Amino acid sequence: IFRCDLVHQRKMQPKSEADDNNVSRLAGEIWREMTPKQKQPWLELAVQEKERHALLYPDYKYTPIH
Repeated sequence: IFRCDLVHQRKMQPKSEADDNNVSRLAGEIWREMTPKQKQPWLELAVQEKERHALLYPDYKYTPIH
């Protein structure tokens, strides 16, 4: 959620996997510099999204392909 908002706010349009990796790296750097108070709204949104996903897909079970 945080990364998606970063892309939207900065009007980024990753065109390749390398661009996408750079966006992820930047998001991680910004996140690590944020205070717990700054992170709190994002953590709350993540909890809400997790609950929404569980309601929409009650039988979902993460199964990685690798």
